[in-house]
Amino acid sequence: MTEAVLLVGGRVFTGRRYAEALLVEGPRVVAVGTEAQTRREAPTGADRIDLGSNLVVPGLADAHLHLGELTREREALDLGPMRSISALQEHLRQRAEERPRGPLVGRGLDLETLAERRWPTVAELDAAVADRPVVLQHASGHAAVANTAALERAYGPAYGDRAEGPRNGVAVEEELDALGPVVREGLPLTPEAVERTMRELAALGLTAVGTMNTGEEELAILRQLDGDGRLPFRVRAYPPLGRAPEVALLRERQGSQLRVVGVKAFLDGAFGPRTASIRGPYADDPSTEGIDRGDDASLSGALDEACRLGLGPALHAIGDRAVQRAARLLSGRQAERSPPRIEHASLTPPPVLEALRRAGTHLVVQPGFVASDVWLSARLGPERARWAYAFRTLSNLGMPLAGSSDAPYDGADPWRGMRAAVRRQDDLGRSANPWPDQALTEVEALTLYGQGAHGALGDPGRGQLEPGATADFVVLSVRRLGDAVRLGGSAVRETWARGRPLLPGGHG
Repeated sequence: MTEAVLLVGGRVFTGRRYAEALLVEGPRVVAVGTEAQTRREAPTGADRIDLGSNLVVPGLADAHLHLGELTREREALDLGPMRSISALQEHLRQRAEERPRGPLVGRGLDLETLAERRWPTVAELDAAVADRPVVLQHASGHAAVANTAALERAYGPAYGDRAEGPRNGVAVEEELDALGPVVREGLPLTPEAVERTMRELAALGLTAVGTMNTGEEELAILRQLDGDGRLPFRVRAYPPLGRAPEVALLRERQGSQLRVVGVKAFLDGAFGPRTASIRGPYADDPSTEGIDRGDDASLSGALDEACRLGLGPALHAIGDRAVQRAARLLSGRQAERSPPRIEHASLTPPPVLEALRRAGTHLVVQPGFVASDVWLSARLGPERARWAYAFRTLSNLGMPLAGSSDAPYDGADPWRGMRAAVRRQDDLGRSANPWPDQALTEVEALTLYGQGAHGALGDPGRGQLEPGATADFVVLSVRRLGDAVRLGGSAVRETWARGRPLLPGGHG
């Protein structure tokens, strides 16, 4: 019995060219071309699928998301709709009644949408829920506010009388580590929940993801799912830099879908809580230029060790000062399992561009932030903001760009990211940087999440459908790529990985 599948009657975009038909056998692409050509190469008994004039594109990858955190988010309180602190308090009271035990953890708190435009105080949180821990995470993931019960759990019962910990209840960057056990208790991970999350990602056309800052709990669950044959597509894990010697000892099984290919470290924070490291003060808060994390001497030694162990370093750098620092730290470094990367590289004014060009590292960007960070011009000032998410400039310099979402800190739909890269605005016409000269074409945006993202994950041969390539592809319910970019994930009809459909109702 043959494993060959012949897809005809539509359009196939290989990543370089358009064709009429695609022939796959087992996990590989055998032929792509006209329908007559591929029919001649198809073995007897090949399964024939009529595409119905629809479009096939290479399987997509998200080079930077947080699989465990994305799974936890489904169980967290959704704080995105909150518009005032009083509404937030009432929301917490209601959820406390519905969930009588365990910590309450919320996600997506955006101070820009609150009437007060400030953090709720510890006293205000205690007034809503005082008998158990409450942790409310900022939309960026780089800050959180907690009530007294959570702060005492994190820092000890004498928290209020000690100098340690966030005095106003707001934790940023490394301070969040102490609240981690409270968050994990309130939002435990299970293999079944992680598998469901991956199925949802497959429904968006994703056939690979890079999960960043992978913790012990998440990595253990991924290894269990992989051992059971339950990972639907490839997962590339990036634990924290400090765990490099430990995770380097892990060896992938033959045929494994999971690989630990790199390590992650932070050089700064995020624009939302003003912890991204920038040159010059923030326009809307001149008292700060952000936060620089780690010292170069320690980081350099840890990066040397990671590369020696074959693990590609991925450095989080959002502000221009942090991006230039990342370029300097990564310049000349190489690793066996995946290339050195700068995560985000969000602000890249001209003085930073030459440093990036010399370093030549992969830049893992989040186009969706163009449509999410609509407040950025006020935060940075219009002149500085014009160099945020400058994808055209970076592409013209020949920088290897990879698309990603940073989910759950932005939407996981890669098609939304493509739309933002092309349109440079959200559906209401707002933008973090509306300059049209930074726009990409639809094919370039697709390539970000195709060959660009796969390459940044250490799989440079993926993201194209030429003969010999792995048969990862997406069947869309539209004929034109522009229509898929406009419609988003709802345009995905089927997602195939290694020549087999991942979604219910698929062929094969």
